[in-house]
Amino acid sequence: MNHLKKLIFLLLIYSCFSFSETHKFYLSVTDAEYVEESSSVQLITRIFVDDFQKLLQTRYDSKVELLRGQDLAENNAYIEKYFRKKLKINIHNKDLQLTFIGKRYEDDLIICYFEIENVREFSSVKITNLLLTDLFEDQKNLVHFEKNGETESLLLVKNKPTDVIEFD
Repeated sequence: MNHLKKLIFLLLIYSCFSFSETHKFYLSVTDAEYVEESSSVQLITRIFVDDFQKLLQTRYDSKVELLRGQDLAENNAYIEKYFRKKLKINIHNKDLQLTFIGKRYEDDLIICYFEIENVREFSSVKITNLLLTDLFEDQKNLVHFEKNGETESLLLVKNKPTDVIEFD
């Protein structure tokens, strides 16, 4: 039954991202995975491209455009700078440094890739996710964190942007 609940939940989230019309809700989804072999945490975040573009224009430069096929160094620098301020992964009481790997576009989403290197073994992770909450009051940030085949999920919002995941 647990797998059925996860499947229904994932289908619900996917359907939220499947609208090509203007949406009336604000959601990001971040998948994080601890990769023991490389001692790293790999992150993939999906955000509605129009929301993220509006945020980057408001915060950094009104001329920012996030366009498919365009890979401007200045836009990438804004993306990395913003994520480093708003998405925190804390292990062993230390905020770890996100490194921006790249991005791609899929339908009305921008998908951003990050990595954190040199991560030692851990049993808990503190996550803060304030992505887009400075622009959208109703923003919700869903985080799935996988370690050793075990996945835990958090729903973080402006009034509760931080939570801790404990692994066995």
